[in-house]
Amino acid sequence: MNIEIANRLVELRKKMGLSQEELADKLGISRQAISKWERAEASPDTDNLICLAKIYGVSLDDLLKTDQPVEEVIRAVKEKENEQQEENVNITIEREIETKDHPSLSQILHSVTALIITVAYVILGVTLGWWGRTWMFFILVPFPGSIVEAIQTRRLSKVNIAVLATFAYLFLGMNLPNGSGWHPYWVIFLAIPLFYSIVRPIEKYIENKKRKE
Repeated sequence: MNIEIANRLVELRKKMGLSQEELADKLGISRQAISKWERAEASPDTDNLICLAKIYGVSLDDLLKTDQPVEEVIRAVKEKENEQQEENVNITIEREIETKDHPSLSQILHSVTALIITVAYVILGVTLGWWGRTWMFFILVPFPGSIVEAIQTRRLSKVNIAVLATFAYLFLGMNLPNGSGWHPYWVIFLAIPLFYSIVRPIEKYIENKKRKE
């Protein structure tokens, strides 16, 4: 978007007595997006251009008044959108290739965790005879890697809470006296759906908010 159109957007918004926050609420986007349009750092997509024209009570020709026909301006906006989409696809492909060529930190941690648990299991089994009491630690092999992946992707749902719940249930069931760990500690498994029912809506909300920005 050129600076002439950006300045016109500022002028029309102020003429309507709207703040950037109020306009953002009407369009269902972030205030930062409005600010970028009015600084000519970004361009509204086609749908938002139409909405802006309706809100300001002007035609698209008046809104995008330049030496170019409005059709060419809209075509340029669409081309920019397509270029951005292609760029995002290329970035995703490059990241996938890098992941295939180089093991991720979570994959490395997965292998290291498996090695440590295996060594500890053998040592405890040989020295103390704890073969039957420590095997459930192998269930925890994916857990540390899932934490790292959750941190890297900023998605708490990546944490393998099912693994942790299974380990906790088996550990209590096999180690508490008289089998008292099996019941009522099965309720531990209720933490799995509860965890995801809380985390996933929050992640979806954050993701939608980022898209609007």
